[in-house]
Amino acid sequence: MNRRRSIVLRICSLLLCLVFLTGCQSQGTSDVPQITKEVADAMEEDEESTEDVEPLKEKNEIPKDGVITEAQMATIAGKQGIFYFNGKTEDGIQYQWAYEGKKVQNPQKQRLLVKISEEGTEQVKKAANNAPYALAITTQEMNMAAPARLTVTLNEQWDADKVLFCVYKDSALYKLDDAVIETVNGKDGEVSSITFSVTQVGEGFYLVGGSTTGSSDDEKADDNSEKKKKETTQEGSQDNDTSSDEQTDSVGEDSSEDMDDTQSNALTCTISIDCQTILDNWDDLKSSKAEFVPSDGWILYESQVEFTQGETVFDVLKRVCNETGIQMESSWTPMYNSYYVEGINNLYEFDCGQNSGWMYNVNGWYPNYGCSSYTLEDGDVIQWRYTCTLGSDVGDQYYE
Repeated sequence: MNRRRSIVLRICSLLLCLVFLTGCQSQGTSDVPQITKEVADAMEEDEESTEDVEPLKEKNEIPKDGVITEAQMATIAGKQGIFYFNGKTEDGIQYQWAYEGKKVQNPQKQRLLVKISEEGTEQVKKAANNAPYALAITTQEMNMAAPARLTVTLNEQWDADKVLFCVYKDSALYKLDDAVIETVNGKDGEVSSITFSVTQVGEGFYLVGGSTTGSSDDEKADDNSEKKKKETTQEGSQDNDTSSDEQTDSVGEDSSEDMDDTQSNALTCTISIDCQTILDNWDDLKSSKAEFVPSDGWILYESQVEFTQGETVFDVLKRVCNETGIQMESSWTPMYNSYYVEGINNLYEFDCGQNSGWMYNVNGWYPNYGCSSYTLEDGDVIQWRYTCTLGSDVGDQYYE
């Protein structure tokens, strides 16, 4: 399980303590410690969570406190279809969350209130080559039960054909997703509706809009990522580096009519493996493991691979490691019915501190379930990253 085994161990320890206390009480021993109030409250809460909960519908209104409980999310877990949650800001801007039921496998409480404003957007517009439009999108902190789509329906119409969902850090914009902007009928006329993917929550996120005529508004936002791609291409070996940019160029030279049906219908995903966080925590690394850390931290540069329908993140990782000669070890975890990746390239859990180990994300979201339970879709981007701080250093947001 790659939510980090330490979290799992803490849960297991609590369960074992409960079993121990229950067993001791059955023997009638007078000096056995009594069940604490905290444990009793936890048991009561668990009992309440098992009570009947009205299943979520296809379309749901977000409550005033914005909370969709874990028990409610459990009613859509693993189900086919899209489930919608509708809300509105104090300024009358409507928004809608959309979750794919089959992606919700480990239900979590969701906090869905959204704040939308123009505060602090002037500097963001500047960073986006003086873009004419920008909105700050603030979401509540939570551990997302699944990646979601968020649709924001404005009270006005943007004269824009390009909108980016970005994060603003260190006076620079970094693109998270290409948003889709559409014109829809509002209460007082035509307004703009903007839809984008959400895999991270909190503050510092923005929608930036403009026109693609002339200089592109996303040049600044994409600058760092493009630079990194170039560096990766220059430094990486050609055996490992099969970036999508290179493949697009090579395909562009051939006529699409020459492609057979097998090629055009192939499912592909992108996978990479890195341990760059170790470079920043070198003093915590076991000396015997130093030889397995590449100088730039990349074990496998971003590579595009084919997969078959129904394969999981684990299937692709195992096959890619076998084909490229990268060491990988895993173990089956019966409790979670999933494989746990213990080590890659001879780097294991706890090799760089007590909070270190491997984590994966798909399209920027860190699933809260095992890699062999995540079924891939065409175009997915998989990242395997070594963390030294239970995920906070690789972008995982886990608050509960």
